[in-house]
Amino acid sequence: MTMRTSILRVAALAAFTTMFTAGIANAAQPLLPAGVSDQVPTRLSVLPAPTGAIERKPVAFSWALDPDAELSASAPFLAESREYWMTVEGSELARGVPLQMTAPGALVRISPAKGSLGLRAGDFSVNVAGRKIGIAQAADADALRKAGMDASAGTQIIRLGAGSGAGRHVLRAANARGRYVVHVFEPASDRVLFARADRNQALAGSRMRVAIGATNAGRQTDVDSQALLVAPDGSSQPVAVRNAAGGGQEAVFTVPASASHAKGLWELQVFSDVGDVPRDARTAFAVAQPTARFSGIFDVDAANLRVSLPVEAASPGRYEARGTLYATAKDGSLRPVSQAHAAAWMSAGDGMLVLQFARAHLPAGYGAPYEVRQLELNDQGRMAPIESRTRGARF
Repeated sequence: MTMRTSILRVAALAAFTTMFTAGIANAAQPLLPAGVSDQVPTRLSVLPAPTGAIERKPVAFSWALDPDAELSASAPFLAESREYWMTVEGSELARGVPLQMTAPGALVRISPAKGSLGLRAGDFSVNVAGRKIGIAQAADADALRKAGMDASAGTQIIRLGAGSGAGRHVLRAANARGRYVVHVFEPASDRVLFARADRNQALAGSRMRVAIGATNAGRQTDVDSQALLVAPDGSSQPVAVRNAAGGGQEAVFTVPASASHAKGLWELQVFSDVGDVPRDARTAFAVAQPTARFSGIFDVDAANLRVSLPVEAASPGRYEARGTLYATAKDGSLRPVSQAHAAAWMSAGDGMLVLQFARAHLPAGYGAPYEVRQLELNDQGRMAPIESRTRGARF
């Protein structure tokens, strides 16, 4: 074999190796397995195309990130309650409604239902063990509206004065007629109910968990609860509550697969007794119909940091993918360097969204391996987050 032939064969082998490596880099690869906190549709819903003026043109963009900045997802909302509600008839209020308190200075809001008689601050009296308690301050509906609060006509808020505190109080209004909602709020109470959903958003037909707990003077205490799942359209259904393994209680339930399409947040309303004191809490979350999903694979052009994501759409609409590119630093750690978004209108069927990260966003010394994290698929026309993966792809 001549020197020239040897050189040509080596060159050909190098070219083949380059082509083979590029082919592997661009081959379809599976997305990383979903984590326990990820949201991945297991079924798809067929809906009509969203109405209204919705952009049809595709769009894609990206921007650089500070690799030293820590990125974290927002934690689910923690509801803390020092309050409770009750609905009473006018006849009950005329006789006297018992209100259990734990601290002085409670605020009591009395709101008449439609058609009920509006009451004034002077119509109320409060007693503890037969002793009259003064009203330190009062505000009517006009004053509440001026303060930016939503208040129906005839609403009153009274703040209990000297002599109030822990124990059974009796609220009375002799001239009450109709039905009223009584809301008790104890800002100084150390008896607190907590409720937190395991996620800020859910898919119709998926399971959710809401943790419920309570403290008394800062220490964990027993709680006895009931719960109600309320849709944005006002429909509701009871949810079972059970004792949790680590203390406290939990409500584990399935969001209805035929979840209402009414816009707004869903609520799990929790009604509890913390010792001898009622406490109510509401935790809210968004519910989306799973109209599309990532197909479970991705293609990558590693040289150009282009990640192509096949999408399976069961419903026509405008879908958006977004993700954060993590690159390997000199010390071997993965750090965020770029974020990319891409959106396009899709008919029902197979589609594609491409995240184009910019190589110029890579700081000096950063490179492969890469990961796409915080990978999301959103239904823009229906304003619904459909799929989310903490770790989406690695290449």
